[in-house]
Amino acid sequence: MFCAKTFAQEPIRYTTKQGLPTNHVYDMQEDTNGFMWFATKQGLVKYDGETFKTFTMQNGLPNNDTWKLDLDYQGRLWYFSKSAYQGYIKNDSIYKFAAKDKKVITPTNFSKSKDNYWFYADGIKTIENNKIVDVGLDNDEFNKLQLKLLQKLGLINNQKFGHFINPERKELIFFNTKNQELLVYDWNFNLKHSIRTNTLHNLEPPKKFIEAGLIYNQISFHAFETGVMFIDFKTNKIRFILFKDLFGVEKPMYFRCKSVKNNFQISIPGHLAIFDYQLIVKKTFSFPKQLSQYSFKDSRDNIWLTSISSGISLIPNTQLQTATYFKNQKVQKINKIGEDLYVGINNKGIYTLNTKNDVIKNLYKFSVPHSEVYQIKKDKFANKTFIVTAIQTFTNDYGKLSPIKIKGTNDNYFSYGYGEKDIITYKGSIFSIHNSSILKTIPGEECSKIVVNKNGLTNAKIFNNELYIGGSDGLYQLENDTLLKPIHQNELLNVPISALTASNNYLIIGTDGRGVYLYNKRSFFHLKITDGLSLKRILKVNDTLWLASQKGVKKILLNKEDLTQSTIINAFYVSDGLLQNNTNDIYLQDSLLYVASDIGVAKINLNQKAYKQAPKIYFKTTQDTLYFKNGERNNIAINFAIQDYVNQEHVNYKYRLLPINKDWTSTESQILNFTNLSPKMYVLEIKATDQHNNERIEKQYLNVIPAWWQTLWAKIGFSILGILFILGLFTIIKNQIRKKEEAKAEQNKHIASLELQALRSQMNPHFVHNSLNAIQYFIQRNEVELSEKYLVKFSKLIRLFFEYSRRQSITIKEELELLTYYLDIEKLRFEEKLNYTITVCNNIDQDEQLIPSMILQPIVENAVNHGLFHKQGNGTVTIEIKQIDDKTFQVEVKDNGIGIIKAKEIYKSSSKNYQSNSSAVLHERLDLLNQSKDWNILYNIKDISTINDGKGTSVTLTFNQPKA
Repeated sequence: MFCAKTFAQEPIRYTTKQGLPTNHVYDMQEDTNGFMWFATKQGLVKYDGETFKTFTMQNGLPNNDTWKLDLDYQGRLWYFSKSAYQGYIKNDSIYKFAAKDKKVITPTNFSKSKDNYWFYADGIKTIENNKIVDVGLDNDEFNKLQLKLLQKLGLINNQKFGHFINPERKELIFFNTKNQELLVYDWNFNLKHSIRTNTLHNLEPPKKFIEAGLIYNQISFHAFETGVMFIDFKTNKIRFILFKDLFGVEKPMYFRCKSVKNNFQISIPGHLAIFDYQLIVKKTFSFPKQLSQYSFKDSRDNIWLTSISSGISLIPNTQLQTATYFKNQKVQKINKIGEDLYVGINNKGIYTLNTKNDVIKNLYKFSVPHSEVYQIKKDKFANKTFIVTAIQTFTNDYGKLSPIKIKGTNDNYFSYGYGEKDIITYKGSIFSIHNSSILKTIPGEECSKIVVNKNGLTNAKIFNNELYIGGSDGLYQLENDTLLKPIHQNELLNVPISALTASNNYLIIGTDGRGVYLYNKRSFFHLKITDGLSLKRILKVNDTLWLASQKGVKKILLNKEDLTQSTIINAFYVSDGLLQNNTNDIYLQDSLLYVASDIGVAKINLNQKAYKQAPKIYFKTTQDTLYFKNGERNNIAINFAIQDYVNQEHVNYKYRLLPINKDWTSTESQILNFTNLSPKMYVLEIKATDQHNNERIEKQYLNVIPAWWQTLWAKIGFSILGILFILGLFTIIKNQIRKKEEAKAEQNKHIASLELQALRSQMNPHFVHNSLNAIQYFIQRNEVELSEKYLVKFSKLIRLFFEYSRRQSITIKEELELLTYYLDIEKLRFEEKLNYTITVCNNIDQDEQLIPSMILQPIVENAVNHGLFHKQGNGTVTIEIKQIDDKTFQVEVKDNGIGIIKAKEIYKSSSKNYQSNSSAVLHERLDLLNQSKDWNILYNIKDISTINDGKGTSVTLTFNQPKA
């Protein structure tokens, strides 16, 4: 006999209301990724813990009415139905293969090995070259061999052998019940050997056959109406197990065997057995028969049940490993005294639960309604255990409850448990906390007395040898039989108090709605992480607090550096095995946690494997790396989830996108959206942390593909083009600079040539000849002094010509000096018929203001030679220089000669060979000076007769220096 663990809690139910296409479910199987699949009458269904996804004929199934699922070594999920096609699913893709001539077949007796999968349908079949084929066993020869064996053993023709076909070893096995042996033949029908056994008597008289197959590790199963036989072909070990011995069931209607990595499982309606591959039963389970035609234990130890009318049921692993007591009873208080857990049940009584053998006893049964249980506590000062209820307060003496009674002033006995909420011994006296008063009993005195009249008091605790009282309006201290408010001013001190405990340094207060705060007369700390909790019990264990709250059981790690920043390091909810999240009390014994609630007590083993498993994150994509083209990078959505069929609610998520985010970001959404990601490879990391502080990080690679102009080759090409462009631009600029330098050199050369021409024009032969003749004339007249005077001026003029010709600019003073010498010489030639005047504006600094070298001499020369030379009588040349603005001045050269119009007429009619080119040289110089950007010079010449009644010529030069 095997002891079966009976399921006591309600399973989680899934029907059409939760998303199933039908409540008619045939089979189930877990795939290699941990997802659950279900074969139903209306298609295959995949469940990820959140939603059901249905695959039908529209998705490629050959038949919606699919009734068998199995997983092979290669991760293929095989499906079978009455159809011309059979196949498997992998990565959510459906593969199907046609039978010969597309004949409709009904597969049975499934076998699998590491490399192959077989089934029976009018012979042993498998899948090769994408079609269903026979493996080569001749059915006619098989029938002949079976008939021959029957005749040899003297059996009648209609009494066929039980048999099994092992497709991996290509063997035929016949069950010879007459001689208690197995006959093993090869597929050529040659006897290989026989195996003696004493188990085949279980088949006598012949039993109805249900199902057979080959599972992992070369183990076959053979299910009959009364039991199942296993054959280990590696060791030739045979074992037959009766269903009556295994499950207490004589003849089940259905049987299913499934093999997984570490074990194989058999299920019948209402029962499941787990075997190892040594054919040893490891564990059995029983369930409500109406919920479980078949059952299956997944890789996380959850148990799934299927039914052809009730859909799917799930028994979480935590519930399977959690013992429950006092089911559907409102358990208000628990505490351990000795070996027993004392249990106070509303309106029922006081019970004990032996923590070693789970024996339950009733110590006291309530007989009146509204029998609340307020305290089960040990009083170390009185060395007693008090049990405080609404109708009576008891002491516990070796498992016997004794009511406490006190003699009152009227010689009547009364229970000071009636209406009592708590009791405590303080400084030798007993204080009982009633709803509206505090009663004090001094040992030796005949009567008790009321020391405080106040409504809403609930509990009491001694801390630092001082008595504190909790009530509906906060915390009080009882001092000299008077209630006093704490010295601290904080609104939390006025919040209703529901639990009190103490450590060496702090009174620990549990409130109704504001969590926990720690108090002493020097300091006050609110544990912010607990805000919002209503507490029924606080246990202090080392540096941790265990809290019974309306939101499950919490374990707090106290932060010694900053108590307000203490953190929750563990939590337990219904998904962890609690009967309710709304808890009334807790008791902790080593690794066992007892939790009381309105519907019973749950005993949780804190060392369960289920509490140490990290959440399993998966991305709802089939690729490890997702690729996004340039146009898709502005709207990237990544969907992730956790694969947990029980605990989806109590998981927190954080993410970061490397390399652009180093810090984690919290999120409540399981869809992450990213926009404007630049082309590169990213790593999206998701971190999931459950209520037990287990965490797991999974990665999804995101490759944002650059546009063609963003690719490496394009960048290289653009870089090369850029370099070539820069080189070309550099070459162009270099050539331009070279050309400018050449042009400037040519310009300088031309300027030098012009200056030479100007010098030549200024030193024209007529001027030199006439000047020397005039000087010679004075010498011949013995006017030595005058001739020397002019000779000196002439020599100075020649020297200035040569000196100034080497300079680009000279001062106005130097320019006027040269003109003075020139005009003085010309006066000698004109024999005093020539006069001149030079006027300079006072605003012009003649020593500082520059002017292009010898620019005025050609103009003055023209005024003398072309304006005054042909004039009858005396002539005058006037030079006037005036300031226009800070950078501009103007020079006007006027003569009262014949005028430019008359001079041009004379020039045209002249037959002389000599022509002055000073004007042409002047104009070229002016153009070059303006091109140099050093000067802006405006030149204007007018015949005075066109302006007024006078005669002569006016030449105006306006000089501007932009860089001055």
